[in-house]
Amino acid sequence: MEEVDAFVEIEGAKALIDWLGFVPSFHDARLIGIELSSNQSGWLRLEAFRMTDKIDKDGYFILDRHVLVTLTLGEIKAVSLDHFTTTGIVGHMRITRTDKRYRIAWDSSYGVEGSITAKSLRIDFVPSHPEPAVGEVA
Repeated sequence: MEEVDAFVEIEGAKALIDWLGFVPSFHDARLIGIELSSNQSGWLRLEAFRMTDKIDKDGYFILDRHVLVTLTLGEIKAVSLDHFTTTGIVGHMRITRTDKRYRIAWDSSYGVEGSITAKSLRIDFVPSHPEPAVGEVA
């Protein structure tokens, strides 16, 4: 069976795309939690953002549109995780569909990586703001 990109068809995806301004790959997003339940449900939670083309005074890209994203999975069919003891930083995440199942697969530059296959998938998010740096005015 052929895998096809499925991000845009997921419930809640359009609202997240509208907020960020693009289809996210979650590059450099912080994966802050994974919960898998014996009733075959679960979620992944990420802290994501949009990287602008603007540079701050220290030479770093300015990040905006910070958001807390929850990917809720129903009827989980398969799980494969490596480095599970540490939450991590996503290198690239891809959401595909094969027949009637969704597959979330990601690599990481640090921490947990792997894939989860489920019958249903939903995206929820809450806009957030990063904590100000020490000495910075909020």
